[in-house]
Amino acid sequence: MDPYMAPSDSIPERTSAAALDLKKYQLFIDTTKTSVFYQQLDSVITSEVRKHENSIFKLVEIKKYNDQFLLYEPCDGTIPRYYISKGAIDIYGQNENIHFKLKDFMLSAGNQVLFKDERDRSLSLKEVNEKVIRLKYGDSRAVYVTKIENIPQFEMMVNNCFGQKIKEFDKFQE
Repeated sequence: MDPYMAPSDSIPERTSAAALDLKKYQLFIDTTKTSVFYQQLDSVITSEVRKHENSIFKLVEIKKYNDQFLLYEPCDGTIPRYYISKGAIDIYGQNENIHFKLKDFMLSAGNQVLFKDERDRSLSLKEVNEKVIRLKYGDSRAVYVTKIENIPQFEMMVNNCFGQKIKEFDKFQE
């Protein structure tokens, strides 16, 4: 089997991380909301929030799988986070951290908020439901996010590759 490919029959099992051998490759949906994976995310966010206490929006990316929104812990990296203030957007992601200055807070109408950056790229936040927001920035694909205080309300799909590079799970819905 190619080490960079996830097994084609990978259907994430809904279980507790404690019930699995995490020294082997595992793709699962952590239903406990208290596992080491949630603790690691909480630790990262706790330190970032101190730097971004003036942010209007503190968001974490979520994915849609089988018509359900959940957090996704990738094999290689961490769950993307977004901190948006009137003057900047900071994106902490899987491979790098990015900072863009925002020049205009344009409009807050209904369930949508719009910003523009220094290169006139727009940043839009549109409410999907009371916990889910669709974030679109410039030409990048839209992603689903939720406020960091909502994290405990979501299960987490974990691609636990334990030291070996495995293809990221890609069967999420748009």
